[in-house]
Order: sequence, then C-alpha cells, then structure tokens
Amino acid sequence: MSAVTRTVASLAGTIAAAATAAAAQAPTIQVQGRIQVHYRLSSGDSSGNYTPTQVSNVFEVRRLRIQTNVRFGDNINLIVQPSFEMAALRMRDAYLRVGLNPRLGVTLGQEKSPFQRYELNSSNNLLSIERGLRILRLAGREGLNDLLSANGYASHDLGAFVDYVGPDNKVTVKVGVQNGSRESTPDVNNAKSFFGRATAIVMTNADNQPVLQLGASFASRDRAICQTLAGVGSPTCNAYFADSSKQTTAFGVDAEWGGFRPGFHVFVDFATGDNVPIATRKATGRNTGNLDSASAPITTFMGLSIVGAYRINTSGPDTRIIKIFEPALRIDYLDPDTDTGNDQGVLITPVLNVYFANSVVLRAGLDFYSYKDATGTSRSAREIKVSWQANF
Repeated sequence: MSAVTRTVASLAGTIAAAATAAAAQAPTIQVQGRIQVHYRLSSGDSSGNYTPTQVSNVFEVRRLRIQTNVRFGDNINLIVQPSFEMAALRMRDAYLRVGLNPRLGVTLGQEKSPFQRYELNSSNNLLSIERGLRILRLAGREGLNDLLSANGYASHDLGAFVDYVGPDNKVTVKVGVQNGSRESTPDVNNAKSFFGRATAIVMTNADNQPVLQLGASFASRDRAICQTLAGVGSPTCNAYFADSSKQTTAFGVDAEWGGFRPGFHVFVDFATGDNVPIATRKATGRNTGNLDSASAPITTFMGLSIVGAYRINTSGPDTRIIKIFEPALRIDYLDPDTDTGNDQGVLITPVLNVYFANSVVLRAGLDFYSYKDATGTSRSAREIKVSWQANF
C-alpha cells in the first residue's frame, strides 16, 4: 500500500470515527403532553372554613402540559415542562442530568424535592384525582400533601442533586440542595434547603417487576424572615432579610405495593416534622411558608395518607370501548399541631377510574372531608369530582 493510499485510508477512518461519535451525541427528542379537565361540585356545613355563598361548581382545565425529553448520547438528559392550565403559564420541570457513570449522576435545575412517594408519582397516574385536599368554598384546611407543599418540603424548587443507583438497581439514593423559595422563584436569602431520599425494591414478581418498595425522606427547609409586610397582619411579604433564616425539618417514610398493572396497587406515606401554621405563614407568590420573625411559633405535624386501587383488565376484541376498570380509595389523616386538640382532619375519597385506552381515563370520585371548627363542633365538606384526562 502506497503512502498516499495509507494516508487516505487513515483520513477516512478518522472521519468515520468522528461521524460515529457525533451521531452518538446527536440529541434524541421526544415530546409528551397531557390534559386533565375537571368538573367539580361542592357542598358542606357552614363554618369559618366553609363559605356557602361562594361558587360551588365549575369546569376547569386542571392540567395542560407539554414536556420535552432530550437525550444526548447515553448519559445526558434534559427535561423541560411548561404548564398552561387556565391561562396561567408556569415552568414546572426544567433540569439537566449528567450521568458521571452508569450509577452516579448530577442534576441541576428545577425539579421536585425528593419527598413523599405519592407526590413523586406522575399526575398522569393519580388514583385519587388529586394529591391533597381541594374542595370549592373550603379554606384554611389541608391534607398531608398540601401541608408538605406549603411548607416547602415537597413539590418544585431550583437546585442541584446527586443520585446513586445500587449495583442491582434495587437501591437508590438522592441528596441535594435547593433555594427554598420554590417553583420558578429567585432565592430571597442566602440560606439553602437540604433534602435526602433513599428507596429500595425489597420484593419482585416472576417478571422482575417491583412488588414492594420502601422509601425514607428527609427535608431541612430554610424559612426566609420577612422584613417588610404588604400591610399590618398581611400574609404577603414584600422584602426579606438576606442574611436571616430559620431551618425547619421533616421526615417521611413510605411504601408502595404492586404497580400500574392488574391487581392491587397501594401507596402509603407517613410524615412528621415542623409546621408553620396557615395563619402565620408569609408568602411572596409561590414562595410560601416563610416567617415574620425568627421566633415565630412553629408546631409539630403528623400525617398519614393511604391510596389504594384494584385494577381489572376487561376482555374482548381490541376495539372494545373500556379497557380497564379501577376502583380506588384514599384515606388521608392530618394533625397540623400534635399539641393542640380538635384540629385534625380526615379526607376519604372513593374513586372509580375507567380507562378507554392506557392513557385516556375517566375518573369519578367523591371527596368527603371531616373536621372540627373553632368551637369544637364537628363539620364536613364534600365535593364530587369528574376528571377526563389523556396523555401521550
């Protein structure tokens, strides 16, 4: 082989290798979306929390989201998910994860804090229609998920995380730091919030699908201290002290039995920790649960949420209208202040989920919420929900 031939062959090999490497790093783009439309009708006992003169029934676009998943090679993933429901444009997920090796990764951006299993489950697959307590005319009351989100332990925030997956893919650990000011909000002080979560698959079936999963979470949220209120006694804060904060903590344990397949599927979440009472929380937009002083009163909460369902696949031709029936039941108990009596609330939600395709679902349920008012009198509020949703 002549020198010229060898040079041409070498150059061709270099070009081919470069082309292969470039192709491996070329982005692979997948677009997903979802829409959930609800009808809601509420009723309840008149109290300081339930106002009978307000609107009692509405149609609403509960969720309308487009998600873009971009994959660069084998180790880099970008997720962007804006939300458009009811003409309110929001940025939900917006993060980049880089895999340093097959088991270790680093994520930077906006994502959910790793706390509460049912919160981390996609809203495409909520067995109970809602994660928390959401009843028209009812105010000043919360379910477990509402309290965790309002206190900044759950839902979205900006920050950075490191995640690790064990050699058998059955153990995962995720730890990191976030602003503490929550979704799409610039930080208002120099302190940061810290989170950690570990999960394990402890039982699988013959197809190596998870049967029993366990998890534990820790959150340390920094509470900004308000410098300038919008008005005397106002819940809105116009400015915060940059170098002042107060850390509060919460702990959670959870379990999941079964999966999104025929048979039983159950989520269990238990959490306890520090709670800023609703009446004393200071907020700026979505940055909620802050304080008017470092000595503001903080209570201890305790809550338990159980959501279970039984999935039944129908039989017949592929053209059959209904593919799956899935009756479900949620029981949510929350005590926002374990040192005070008569402030607990219990939410019971029976639901029937009817699947017309794997991702087209009609959900119909009744939220029944019982509580005691300021005088200690037992009260209740109810809401019928019908949800029609589809995702692709």
